[in-house]
Amino acid sequence: MTNSVRNTAVAVALAAGVGGATSAQASNWILLQGTEPFGKAHTLQAWGFLQPTFRSIEDEDLDVPGTPFDGDRAVFNTLGPDRQSAQSFSLFRARLGARGVLHPVNDKINYFFLAEFGDNGITRLGSPGTGSVSPQLTDASVTFRHYAGGGSSDPWKPGVSLRFGQFKMPLADEGSRGIMSFDYINFSEVTRQQVLERFIRNNNEGIDGSISAFRDIGVQLFDEIKVTDKWEATWAAAVGNGNGINRLDNDENLDVYLRAQTAYVFDGVKRGGPRREDLKLFAWSQQGKRQFDDGGGVDEYDRKRHGVGFHFYKQPYRLSGEYIWGSGMVFDGATRTDSDGNPVPGPGISDPNSNFGYLPQIAPDEDNEFDGWYVEGAYFPIPNKFGIQARFDRLNRMTNNDARHRQFDTWTIGLQYWNHPVKGQWQLNYRIRDLEAPDLPGGHNANKVGESMGNEIGLQYFFLFKNVALR
Repeated sequence: MTNSVRNTAVAVALAAGVGGATSAQASNWILLQGTEPFGKAHTLQAWGFLQPTFRSIEDEDLDVPGTPFDGDRAVFNTLGPDRQSAQSFSLFRARLGARGVLHPVNDKINYFFLAEFGDNGITRLGSPGTGSVSPQLTDASVTFRHYAGGGSSDPWKPGVSLRFGQFKMPLADEGSRGIMSFDYINFSEVTRQQVLERFIRNNNEGIDGSISAFRDIGVQLFDEIKVTDKWEATWAAAVGNGNGINRLDNDENLDVYLRAQTAYVFDGVKRGGPRREDLKLFAWSQQGKRQFDDGGGVDEYDRKRHGVGFHFYKQPYRLSGEYIWGSGMVFDGATRTDSDGNPVPGPGISDPNSNFGYLPQIAPDEDNEFDGWYVEGAYFPIPNKFGIQARFDRLNRMTNNDARHRQFDTWTIGLQYWNHPVKGQWQLNYRIRDLEAPDLPGGHNANKVGESMGNEIGLQYFFLFKNVALR
């Protein structure tokens, strides 16, 4: 076997066998978000971005004759985090941060800082009941690169780096990338519902604090390796509190995160930027425990998530897909509440004319399972400028329980226009949404509720700004 073939086989085996990944829009996001370029980094670079957004859902009242919720509005036809309206303008994300190296202390110590000021599940759920945005710290980490490249001046040689603090964990492809490379306004349903965690301690009190935003507080070891001139391999292994952002551990259990990838870089292995052209294979895993009160007292339950996928990007084409599965703590939608906030049977309702409300639900048993996937692609008739794209995604939730099994199918059709390769992008998306209870009769109330799920249109602009304040 030649060295070239052997090295290529090693790279493919790493992605298939370790259980982790970097990700998306053809970039190595573990490097881009956690490190600075060797010999070229700044001491202080101020940066941030804005995402003004408009979304509108075709709101249909529930048509379930003979039930108390007939004529009400299901919560899935409303916009979070308020869940009060089916359409709205919003400043969806607005983040401000700084990054660089700790010069003159040591240029191999990198830092990354970011705070969120937008209107979303990070800022609104961080201070529930206030009705206003509460800015939250999303990232604050230090990366030690002393042994990157084995301590040499070449970071692509085998070695190890250490990142410490609050940061994005090596999870699903959609969640791991930088915002400037998000190809759609909405995540796929399997990523949104089952990887993006909501912290629910029992099913009677709602969500406890900010969503995870794919982040945790902990420590990560990682390395990037140049296998051949055009093949690279990257791995990451992390442990974290498993309790979200901006708070301490609550149960003395640590989550374990693993990720690996291999990539064929068309113009040669290099750090690159957010739109590096390559072909990637990746895999990842998260395993942890959560404390949850199921009505019989607080107990500990497993929460396991895994995924494998690929990503191809070379102008004028993009094609990617991912399969995600998991067990244990499964997000199970929302249930109805009465006027006093007590849960009662029926779908979650968000309707000012109804006496009912909603509570997000968790199904905690270790036998609970889900799986989901997406495939998406794009063609750029004007390369690096204008793209036409489409995605299909499916989530099968609670596949172990015929009565609670729900299947979400979503087509997303979109247009992208870049008025700058990285700093400015328009997105126009139309989502065709379908919800079924496939193991129940077509006339069952669960399927009648699903028939009211409306389609959605969204328009969003992304603007990135950065300035070198101190070299």
